[in-house]
Amino acid sequence: MVELLIKNSSLGLIKGIIFDKDGTLSNSEEYLLELAKTRVEFAVDKFKKLKINNFKIFLLRKLLNSIYGLKDQALSANSTLAIASKEQNIISTATIFNLFGFDWFKSLSISQEIFDEVDIFLSNNQDNIQKKRTLISGAFDLLVALKRNGVSIALMTNDTQAGIEEFIRSNKLEDIFDYLWSAENKPSKPNPKAVIELCKRMKINPSECALISDADTDLKMAKEADLPIIVGFTGGWKNPPTLTEKQFIVEKLNELNILINT
Repeated sequence: MVELLIKNSSLGLIKGIIFDKDGTLSNSEEYLLELAKTRVEFAVDKFKKLKINNFKIFLLRKLLNSIYGLKDQALSANSTLAIASKEQNIISTATIFNLFGFDWFKSLSISQEIFDEVDIFLSNNQDNIQKKRTLISGAFDLLVALKRNGVSIALMTNDTQAGIEEFIRSNKLEDIFDYLWSAENKPSKPNPKAVIELCKRMKINPSECALISDADTDLKMAKEADLPIIVGFTGGWKNPPTLTEKQFIVEKLNELNILINT
């Protein structure tokens, strides 16, 4: 076991640690901001083709901006786009469409179409902003230090398995993570049973594990799974997230370090 520290203050002993991805290890705001804007524009274009009047188009844009967390050319770290899975965002988008008089089947179908079209558009864009999802400062050094000292490292995210693999490949992290948990694993986060099951796969008890994330949903999940060390991270966003479920909090990943107990 190693001792996890914030600066020189001990948080406790751990055998394993679970990291969130977007906004915790990955500089994802720029990509997510572009994703949100593109989904809004594709939705507006779709509604215009359906001959929806201009006032409803204005209202649609306003509602989508609100649920995606878009404001003043920035993205809220507490929004659905920043925290929830793609499937959950499809449902929240379909709910907006439902308010405009479409039945649920039609609302869900339109939402799925838009998300698929946006994915194709962004993947075909030569300047694809997803390539800019670089590691947050201090992340690599922390991960390497944990790995070298025998700590089991897991990545738990609401991204897809393909999204995780792209993140790992583009940041040369192939030998870092011992376990991965995507939106496709069941149960998915923020179900605390996901943490408990992940700890089983890591062959450690929850009492020997820590979690670090920029989202209250993750921090509460860890608390309900009885993890003893729950760290909120605020340094991954222009406008830092509001975290109320944290046990400890750091603004920079280099505030975290380890002490080897011999």
